[in-house]
Amino acid sequence: RADVHLSPAYDMLTTSVYAGFAHNPPGIEFMGKRTWMPGKNLQKFIAATFGIQPKEQQHMVQAISDAVADVAPQVRQAMAQHPGFEDIGKRMLMAWAEGVQGLRDQRVYAVGDWQAGDAFEGFSAPSKVVIESNKIGRSPLLGQR
Repeated sequence: RADVHLSPAYDMLTTSVYAGFAHNPPGIEFMGKRTWMPGKNLQKFIAATFGIQPKEQQHMVQAISDAVADVAPQVRQAMAQHPGFEDIGKRMLMAWAEGVQGLRDQRVYAVGDWQAGDAFEGFSAPSKVVIESNKIGRSPLLGQR
């Protein structure tokens, strides 16, 4: 168990905020499924794979929740300093909140309500992600039809 490490939250939750990746499944498979919402399967997977019991996992969920809440103000600061990051930052905060709430859900870890903090409030919805489709065999050098 000394070599077991947790992935940072952005590895687990944030690729979906970028155009072209919004509908990609996670790279990790849980109990035969690739889903962002594994539910109780996550708890079973961690216990079976790493030997971490559910009670200890609850403490880890709390630590992850606290870490996400601590980092969120930095995301808001980056949104203010870099206008091109504003929509990505909004999507990032929304994805983090959804992921943490999913872990804390009564049907998963039942950790209770999460005090996310002010960084998760007071912003408008991000603009819709536009995914450009590449037409194979059609070069932009040929001009418009």
